[in-house]
Amino acid sequence: MPQHTGHGTLVLWMNPLIDRMLRSSLHTIRRMKSTFLVAVISTALAGMCFAASVDEVPPEKAAIVANDRAYEAAYAKADVKALADFFTNDASYTTSEGRMFSGRAEIESSIRSAFAGNKGAKLAINVDSVRALGPEALVEKGTTSVTAKNGEVTGELYTAILVKSGGNWKINQLIESPLPDLTPREHLAELEWLVGEWEDTDKTDNVSVHSQYLWARGGNFLTRNITVKKSGEVTLEGWQIIGWDPIEEGIRTWTFDGEGGFSEGRFTRDGDRWLLRETGVTPDGDRTTADNTFTKLGADRYTWESNNRTLDGEPQPSISRIEINRVKGQ
Repeated sequence: MPQHTGHGTLVLWMNPLIDRMLRSSLHTIRRMKSTFLVAVISTALAGMCFAASVDEVPPEKAAIVANDRAYEAAYAKADVKALADFFTNDASYTTSEGRMFSGRAEIESSIRSAFAGNKGAKLAINVDSVRALGPEALVEKGTTSVTAKNGEVTGELYTAILVKSGGNWKINQLIESPLPDLTPREHLAELEWLVGEWEDTDKTDNVSVHSQYLWARGGNFLTRNITVKKSGEVTLEGWQIIGWDPIEEGIRTWTFDGEGGFSEGRFTRDGDRWLLRETGVTPDGDRTTADNTFTKLGADRYTWESNNRTLDGEPQPSISRIEINRVKGQ
């Protein structure tokens, strides 16, 4: 793609198609299931944060909440020995795949294997219920989710029995099972912050790019409407659909512009950063590619940049990072 000179802030939504839309409107541009998350990640169930239930014992709850925080901290550090210490010596652990580990030593070994080369993951605990089995025993049920360093999220259902040992609550039995399949909307939840209106304006040339994200009817797709205006008049429009691909297990995009161009892309996430790798075709039959990066800075602003851009296989200049803001009141 050509370098966008003098209108850097106008590339808010630029992909191979929108790039062409801006060329037309501005007249200043020339042509052109992860293994490590299974076996032991859910040992993160140790001591969980409990939701209130009829049989819950409040004093024990306070101790377990403190236990939870300590477990999560050890998990974030990939401290294998500290994690193993949350289990009793004769504990048993059954994974959602049916693998069984008996005794603290085996559980510690499984934890070490799971963390090998995969540090940096974060654990989130969601407890559905907890009840007392006796003065020194509790049963809890809930879910855990783990966010890998690359942004991939996986989770498990669990049932855990905890017993008091030496004044501390420890896991004696842990059983995992797969989470029910997520709906397409749940897979798209990571992009829900985009819903609303965003606008990028170049006051020097009186050109603006306005985008509106909406949930489609049924809530299983996100849609985006794009309008380019110059001096208040619409010069070009575009449309995008964002959806979950259950075969490739990823978020995909399909984009179309009013002049007949189109593209498709795939999102990957790394924390608050999303990479959208796109390939497209212009109305003239030229093939385009681009790697566009969105970095969320807050609820109402983020940055965008575009690299590895090509037009019919020939490298094109990158577009430097710009900051995008939400339309006030949206």
